[in-house]
Amino acid sequence: PAAVPFTVKVSVSDLRIRSGPGTDTAATGKFTGVGVFTITEVKEGPGSTKGWGRLKSGAGWISLDYAQKI
Repeated sequence: PAAVPFTVKVSVSDLRIRSGPGTDTAATGKFTGVGVFTITEVKEGPGSTKGWGRLKSGAGWISLDYAQKI
């Protein structure tokens, strides 16, 4: 497991935020946009090979497949 918290850079404008760690959880209807985000927890879940990261903002979870650790 990754040491948390850590920051990631998202380079896609439409990375979907989910309510839980996995594509089997509901999408929140929000997207990250391009930017730098703090991850406070990492969990395994369907739909991501690198795992899911919980956003510090509390908005939800993102797939770490689309985020680069910085």
